[in-house]
Amino acid sequence: MGHDTLATVLDMVIFTVPGVIIGGQLGSMAADKLPQKTMERTLGVLFILVAAVTLGEVLF
Repeated sequence: MGHDTLATVLDMVIFTVPGVIIGGQLGSMAADKLPQKTMERTLGVLFILVAAVTLGEVLF
């Protein structure tokens, strides 16, 4: 049982850490190049899409 939990945690770390590092780099580059209003709207749309997908997973 402990082995399964450790494997799950390691799988999450293996995919999360590179995503956070790459996302941080890309996010800072995008923030330098795009106007603030565009970034706000883009992130708003992204959050709405993530919320819709999450809600869809819960309901269906």
